[in-house]
Amino acid sequence: MKPGMETAAAFLETHRYAAYLGATVEFNKMEGLDFNEKDNKAYVAISYQEKSMLADPASPADDIQLPKISADRVYELSFQPNRKTMDGKKISSHYVPVSMTGTLMGEDLSTPDADGNTANVDKIANPDNVVFSQDMRTLFIAEDSDKHENNYTWAYNVDTKKLSRILSVPGGGESIGLQMVDNLDGHTYLMNSSQNPGYVGYISGLPFMGKDKK
Repeated sequence: MKPGMETAAAFLETHRYAAYLGATVEFNKMEGLDFNEKDNKAYVAISYQEKSMLADPASPADDIQLPKISADRVYELSFQPNRKTMDGKKISSHYVPVSMTGTLMGEDLSTPDADGNTANVDKIANPDNVVFSQDMRTLFIAEDSDKHENNYTWAYNVDTKKLSRILSVPGGGESIGLQMVDNLDGHTYLMNSSQNPGYVGYISGLPFMGKDKK
């Protein structure tokens, strides 16, 4: 690090500079994030628990050592105020995460089921967008997965711990665009959309279309 270039590094080489300061840069495919104000927690989706999140003794830093789960999970972050940096400086924020635990986990299948799913359809797979309803105490999760033949949107009540599949999008489509409005003129709204219905994948780098499964 050249003297006086810390600010430039923080904005132009954020990932590398974070590692330079001692932060872990091993999280893989981190996606949506939302905040639970009452409990002072946040929920973050990590789509694939693979690659840098696995144990790697040859890596310069190997802070995260988790088993491979391609369907992955949603994590819960707990915050505390009045925390300090590693060199003892006060952090002027109430939103400093002090713990991170897996709240909802997908389940890979060793062999596809009768419908071609490679992850358990009663659990989430490759979570993408997440949004939290403060009034309903419910986390909504949208999938972007090739593990489920149809991607789903889920509702998870953080008090009862009940997970409910509430929406299925056309085969190959991604569930996206979650928005939550708890109170608009006395009504509650959850907005959800889908893109790429019928999309299957790539052949020689060129996209091709498939038929909807369901």
